[in-house]
Amino acid sequence: MLGQMPTVSTFVAWAESLPTLSYYGILRVDPHADAAKIKAAFHAFALRCHPDRYVEEGTEVSRAAAEVFKRGVEAYNVLSKPALRHRYDKVLAKGQLRLDPSALESIPPPPPKGKSLEEVAQTPRGKQHAVKAERLISIGKLEEARIMLVNATMEEPFNEELKERLNILYEALALEPL
Repeated sequence: MLGQMPTVSTFVAWAESLPTLSYYGILRVDPHADAAKIKAAFHAFALRCHPDRYVEEGTEVSRAAAEVFKRGVEAYNVLSKPALRHRYDKVLAKGQLRLDPSALESIPPPPPKGKSLEEVAQTPRGKQHAVKAERLISIGKLEEARIMLVNATMEEPFNEELKERLNILYEALALEPL
């Protein structure tokens, strides 16, 4: 499955196997991997498993994709932060596959300082979506903002700063209670 899109049955099975996987297993990265390899592994994971890719595959697959992606974001949030990774490695050595949610940050990371989403977007249509996303974020409607930001990144597929803002929004959504 590495490097190729998961099939429907494989995706559902992967979601069902999440309780048996460590964060390293979810991202398919060696436990001794450095920060750059973890970031690259998450990027590959996100490209392969992003729930927006499976919207038209039916409810079961959509839910499975969302669960897999949410756990991948959780894994990346832990493994990309040295203090959390160190804590995780200690509990993993004792057989615990997930870090206690109370150990995770409860506040999403702040957006990069400086530019607004409108300033980050470069095309007129991208700016339209970015303005709507920013307004929705400001009133706490993160899921609706995500849709607008996905639309903006579709208008500007090579805008890396816009993609980074979308990733920050996904992190915020992953930290929200279900």
